[in-house]
Amino acid sequence: MSTEEPKKKSNFRKRPRRPNQKNESSQTTGESNARHRRKRHQKNNKNSKWNRHRISEHFMKRDFDSRKKDCSCGSSLRISLGLVGIIEALRAQLNQRIEIVTGYYCPDCRDRQYGIKRDFHHIGVAADIRVENMPCDELFLVAETYPELKGIGINFDNNHVHIDTRKEDERQTWVEINNEWIELTPDNRHDYIKTKPKNESGDTDS
Repeated sequence: MSTEEPKKKSNFRKRPRRPNQKNESSQTTGESNARHRRKRHQKNNKNSKWNRHRISEHFMKRDFDSRKKDCSCGSSLRISLGLVGIIEALRAQLNQRIEIVTGYYCPDCRDRQYGIKRDFHHIGVAADIRVENMPCDELFLVAETYPELKGIGINFDNNHVHIDTRKEDERQTWVEINNEWIELTPDNRHDYIKTKPKNESGDTDS
């Protein structure tokens, strides 16, 4: 017979392995810092003038949105960044605020005028602009110095200048007066544009 006694069961229980507290603390701190950075980034974006609503240094998308509020067209805002760049350049040259009287609108928002076939506001490459205390014919002359502008018109009825960057070789200029559209030509130009360019002097050499 065997004289070996049966092994007694030990009362010692293995404790469950605890996670590394140092790593766990580090991970929690990292997540907290990441959340803090995200909140700070969102706050800065909200307060910054550069956000998804701004398209240039001085202009917001809403400045060019001339769609009717009750229009059911469902079109999205279209505006040429090249046109915006020219208006920014005009603002810098004049050192004055430029008001966007009319920007983009869809074909259903506004009726065509004067029997014009193409309305360049519909495709986002046109804007009607105005500068406070500046005659519109003077603003017209400044706009003429930008070769990218292929359509420039003076609206004497509403005191603004139309500019557009249509894809055409030849520039077209006109005036709108007494609800009439009149193309400018060398023969009639001086009938409507009385202002002289600032670099042009009326003095003559003696």
